[in-house]
Amino acid sequence: MMRWLSLFVIVLAGSTFTVLEGAPAPQKAKVLPTPPDDTERNVLTCSLCEEFVTDIYQLLRNESVTDEQIIDYVVNLCIRLDIFANPDQVCGGTALILLPTLKYIDSSNAVTLGNVCGMLIQDQNCGLSNPEQLEWTININVDTKPPVNQLSPPPEGSPTVKVLHLADIHWDPEYLAGSNAMCGDPLCCRATSGEVVNATDAAGYWGDYRTCDLPWYLVENAVAQMAALHTDVSYIIWTGDLTPHDVWSTEKAENLVIIDRLMTLIQQYFPSVPVYPTLGNHESHPVNSFAPPEITDVELNTAWLYDEADRQWARWLPADASSTIRYGGYYTTLVQPGLRIISMNMNYCYTLNYWTYFKSQDPASSLLWLSQILEEAELNGEKVHILSHIPPGNSDCWTVFSREFAKIINRFESTVAAQFYGHTHKDEYKVFYDMVDVTRPINVAFIAPSLTTYSKLNPGYRTYTIDGQRPGSTWAVLDFNTYIMNLTDANLKGAEVEPVWTELYQAKQEYGLTDLSPQSMDALFQRMLTDDALFQLYFKNYYKNADEVVAEGCTDRCRSNLLCHIVTTDIGDQTKCDQIRHKIFSHPEF
Repeated sequence: MMRWLSLFVIVLAGSTFTVLEGAPAPQKAKVLPTPPDDTERNVLTCSLCEEFVTDIYQLLRNESVTDEQIIDYVVNLCIRLDIFANPDQVCGGTALILLPTLKYIDSSNAVTLGNVCGMLIQDQNCGLSNPEQLEWTININVDTKPPVNQLSPPPEGSPTVKVLHLADIHWDPEYLAGSNAMCGDPLCCRATSGEVVNATDAAGYWGDYRTCDLPWYLVENAVAQMAALHTDVSYIIWTGDLTPHDVWSTEKAENLVIIDRLMTLIQQYFPSVPVYPTLGNHESHPVNSFAPPEITDVELNTAWLYDEADRQWARWLPADASSTIRYGGYYTTLVQPGLRIISMNMNYCYTLNYWTYFKSQDPASSLLWLSQILEEAELNGEKVHILSHIPPGNSDCWTVFSREFAKIINRFESTVAAQFYGHTHKDEYKVFYDMVDVTRPINVAFIAPSLTTYSKLNPGYRTYTIDGQRPGSTWAVLDFNTYIMNLTDANLKGAEVEPVWTELYQAKQEYGLTDLSPQSMDALFQRMLTDDALFQLYFKNYYKNADEVVAEGCTDRCRSNLLCHIVTTDIGDQTKCDQIRHKIFSHPEF
């Protein structure tokens, strides 16, 4: 039944949670026997997806079928599959929220049904009926690419900049300590989560490892501790996902309240520190829904969120960032002379964004804009930090978008000094490689851990040490530190004792690195292919040293998946992943 759950949640509920190796199964789910390999599993998932999509769109196109009947169909499907404890609430509520968007997209005739599941699953075993319809490219002048020079480390005593990275807070205003954390729905730990049957099912005071988001007092405690521990922060990057995982009951008004309160909290504790935010997929309503600018219907478009982002972010951003924020949710600004930030809206590549199926060809012209800004930065001798929510190359970022983004990074590898993302909730990184010499690493994407515990995770955040203002500064990431709160320990001590936030690790020291250059981060990946002790260290940090997950360990499939994540910047190109799988599964002694 996990396959049905994955399918239903992805197609209808919009990724209530991501099913990854090591992630918890919903408590209500009845798990089918695991197929013997990924191929059979993906064929099964594709088949189920195609059946579900066909049924839904047949209902949408039948004029005699009412909205209530479509919702009843969805609820009854959930009941038959037994995938949620409260199907009327979760499945019915999600269907009700999504119907206007799905009906509009269907009525436009812009979607080829035979492409939907191939785009969604992005696996060679699930094809596209009309791939040419989805092809597009960004024209980049590669002939003007300057020679690539090996960067030298900054001289001893050079100035540095400290940067705080916040990712995936997911504050739940309805979190209730002592409520049911085993509710069988996508989000628990609320007064509405049902009766607590066993004492161990009760939600912890400071949060819970199960499918629960964060209480306000933990969020405020975390931000207060950050402000106390990091008084020397120069600026903050904030990579989105502020709202909880209650995808069946989201409202624009509630999302706006959450956004405002969290923005105000950060400004309260860091009153003189600039903040550079980006939008997560959960800020929208319906969840994941980011319409292209040409959708002008106020009931369907994303203008309400972009207008609010512009209003909120004006606390820190200059007025000239406003126009692109309101147009497409992205912007650029100069942080210091020589360093430019580009905040991208990667929700346009998200395959759980229903509008991706309506228009996948560079929505809001964001990649064209990115290439133009990078060309200007190159001409002006500026270095650039790119930040966004969803990392390119993730399985939920459309392959053509990821491929074109990677082409841009290749062209401007001497200008883009670093990339920063969130979304996965894990502590990880990605390496970009040259498209001609595919073994040459050219760029690094740093993916920060979530503050939320959702799910089976300790709360966490990162700080970076950046090469600072000086003639010829690389503005490269020199090191980073990950901090966590041990949730088990905090809940054992109870409400009266303030949680302790500690440094989990410092990257250079932990992994034996001389620097965090693309070459060094690639070398770290290569070492983890054969050094089991080193990989286990990475695995522990990947899950922020969460007790239960670390104790469970990492299977060969888990190991190959985690290593594959590092080197995948376009999910459509599995060459490096195939090499990893061959090495691991052909050599069981590893």
